[in-house]
Amino acid sequence: MKRTVLKGVAWVGGAMFAVRSVRYVALFVLGGLLTPSDFGLFFAVFIILDGLALLQGLGIGHALVYKQDETGEAADTSFLLSVAIGTVLIVVAWLVAPQIGRFYGEEAMTDLFRVGLIIVLLHAFRMVPFRLFEKALDFRQKLVPALAGSLAYLVVSLFLAFRGAGAWALLGGEIASVFLETVSYWIVSPWKPRLRFNAGLARQNLAFGWTVIGGSALIFAFRNADRLTLSRLLGTHSLGIYVFAYAIANIPATLLVRILNTVLFPTYSSLREDRVAQRTLFLRATSCMAGAGLLYAVGLAFLGRPLLTALYASKWEAAVVPLALLGVFALFRALSALVGDLLIGTGRPHVFRTICGVQLAVAVVGLYPVAGRWGVAGVACVMTVAAAAALAVGWPAAASILGIGRSDMFRALRAPVVTTVIVLAPAWGLAHVLSRGSGIIAVIGAAVLLGSAFASIWVVLDPELRGELRRLRFRSGLPGRVSGDGGKS
Repeated sequence: MKRTVLKGVAWVGGAMFAVRSVRYVALFVLGGLLTPSDFGLFFAVFIILDGLALLQGLGIGHALVYKQDETGEAADTSFLLSVAIGTVLIVVAWLVAPQIGRFYGEEAMTDLFRVGLIIVLLHAFRMVPFRLFEKALDFRQKLVPALAGSLAYLVVSLFLAFRGAGAWALLGGEIASVFLETVSYWIVSPWKPRLRFNAGLARQNLAFGWTVIGGSALIFAFRNADRLTLSRLLGTHSLGIYVFAYAIANIPATLLVRILNTVLFPTYSSLREDRVAQRTLFLRATSCMAGAGLLYAVGLAFLGRPLLTALYASKWEAAVVPLALLGVFALFRALSALVGDLLIGTGRPHVFRTICGVQLAVAVVGLYPVAGRWGVAGVACVMTVAAAAALAVGWPAAASILGIGRSDMFRALRAPVVTTVIVLAPAWGLAHVLSRGSGIIAVIGAAVLLGSAFASIWVVLDPELRGELRRLRFRSGLPGRVSGDGGKS
């Protein structure tokens, strides 16, 4: 099973790295072509589109993965449910679209939102083949659809941005991405829908899905409470500053969370009651996620300002402080996502829902008063505290399920935390040198130097990581070896 997980991580990691690399190339180029208000206008609309896509799924996809038998009939039933729910939501949303524009005080949103409803319909058609590949742990087949969608986003969004389309460039890229991804999944998937509907299976899927969507809805509310608050209190310009910083800060978190979400949830489900294997997976995933997240958070804190200045001069100056704060938020968010995978994959979505409720409650209490006084940076700070609160509740829940002691968690986190402490002084020195004015090549060089130092120290301090690298080198047939003690298999 461990080899299956590692192969899954390798395939999903390769696919996601290619996909997200293309996406983030587009993000950085669009940052120079579009204004903060363009980003804010699109994301104000996307809050609602994202919510409709969540409701359209209604947790049915998670139920399909969790269910171990009757896959064919369950898939057909899930597909019909997904399309039916999506269609109803689109009709209702079309009718209320003018009210959305009035709510935000942006009449231009009405047409943007109505065109964006195409995304909800496409998600309805994509859901079943997407989830069936996850259920089968067949991650290789997901590479082509994901990469096709990412390339479509790059081409369409940049073309429209160069033509001066503003927020429409972002929406056009998103529609093109989901459309091509959906078509690709239908081409590569061996499953093809049959017009059969089992009411009993539908009730089972909805019952399980409803418990999952409770937590997912809380995550959605938490993820968008900050954006809704900013757009209502400070307008789309401030929202644009925030979402641009948020997107950059969450680059590794988004990549790693999607990789591990895709692999760990079905793996936990398939392991069922094998707590030893589940504990091993959870602790190693936590260690790797902590290391990657801490490295990136340190990089943003010390190199964020030189990066934005080198790329955009003073255009995104207001994003510097939120960027540093959101780097810490991304770390907590990623670690909490690992807990969520474990809870859902072991059949405890109600605990997952409780943890999500905690972080939402902290955000709701703090966002409105803080946003009015400290603006974008204050919102970033509140979201970071809320994510930390969720992790503080989530880790004890995971420990209780898997029998994890404090010493186990200490060993998992020791190497990445100690490595972070060691590199703080060199990171400060690099930032001091770059503050005198440097080009993008110098900033990239500093980032590579910092990352290399972090990785080297981490390998020295983590015997399990050394063992994993040795085994990877052995299986790939590469010469040489990593020195030091090996870890447990």
